[in-house]
Amino acid sequence: MSKTTRFLDALAEVSVQTKMKIILFLGLVMFPLVVLVLNDSLERRGLNNFIAVWTAGSLLLFLPLTRGALHLLVLRSVHYLNGLCEQMKAGNLRPFATLPPEPKEGDELQRLRHNMFWMGHVIHSRQHELAVTMEHLKETQNQLVSSIEYASLIQRSFLPARSELAHLFGDHFLLWSQRDTVGGDSYWYKQTPQGFFAAVIDCTGHGVPGAFMTLIVHSLFERLDISAVDGNPAALVGAMNNSIKNALEQHDRKAASDEGMDCSVCFVPAKRGVVRFAGAGSSLFVTRADGTVQEVRGDRSGAGYVRTARDAVFTNHDIPLETGMRWYMASDGFADQIGGEKNLPFGKKRFMALLSRTAVLDCAAQQRALEEAFAGYRGHQPRRDDVTVLGFTVQSA
Repeated sequence: MSKTTRFLDALAEVSVQTKMKIILFLGLVMFPLVVLVLNDSLERRGLNNFIAVWTAGSLLLFLPLTRGALHLLVLRSVHYLNGLCEQMKAGNLRPFATLPPEPKEGDELQRLRHNMFWMGHVIHSRQHELAVTMEHLKETQNQLVSSIEYASLIQRSFLPARSELAHLFGDHFLLWSQRDTVGGDSYWYKQTPQGFFAAVIDCTGHGVPGAFMTLIVHSLFERLDISAVDGNPAALVGAMNNSIKNALEQHDRKAASDEGMDCSVCFVPAKRGVVRFAGAGSSLFVTRADGTVQEVRGDRSGAGYVRTARDAVFTNHDIPLETGMRWYMASDGFADQIGGEKNLPFGKKRFMALLSRTAVLDCAAQQRALEEAFAGYRGHQPRRDDVTVLGFTVQSA
């Protein structure tokens, strides 16, 4: 660094107020004193020549002196501060080599430099704290994700193996898609001396709370005295209504929770001939060989909720078996999904039309068609709920 640069940098450190005082002193005090001194030592003609030369020189040097004075007074410091700002903008929040001196009274540029130093220091400290916090959040998130993924394994372990469904039904498909990693939809089956039960269950909530409910419900299903309800899906739903109420102590409106399930339950007798259905807030859909679709509505009440009476009676529906029939039990996640051009729910009517249109396909192809229709209708809308659709044919005895 040259001596001139060091001198200018040192001069830039001087407050604007001090610089102005020096300039005004030179202009208002020193110049008249020089004139007075010269007036005593020079003749009038010489004095006039001095003033003329001074005036001419001042006119010629007015703009350069103005620019120089402006640079020394303000711009050099402003350029320096702008350079610091550019460094801070580029990410170097502590561009100062040392702490600037305490600003003197009236020195706003020095005060600005001092404030910039502490502003950069504070922002750097906050960024460091934020980075540490983000790292902790990332670790916590990874722990949560790992826990939820492990919870998903636990939830899946409670569900029947899909391969086992092939032993119950003829051609079939299972569309089971949780909105989150875990959710509140599940399915269940149970073989009995008289035939077998199959159910699609939609528990309260989704995500982790819904998943906990599925574990409770599956445990209660397995603890039922199946011999007492064999062949009677309505009695099975009624028994589950009482089991959920007892397990969660949901006996009246003072209960701490109000959880339950909607479900579709089919019983297929060993001798075939009919399929017996009972539903709690859910329907059964049946397609026939001629392309028609029938909705067999279950009871409106869900099972286990506070509002559902303990002695609620559910209804059995016997549907005679016919060649070419296909049966569908579904949670409400498919029909309730928002999408389409008008952002409306998919709806039960559109769902039934989709079943009718795709029933000519084998079950695997029909599942793909349903998945594509759901994704296409949903578009960019977020998932509303968990989705489960169990479609199956019944083998003859």
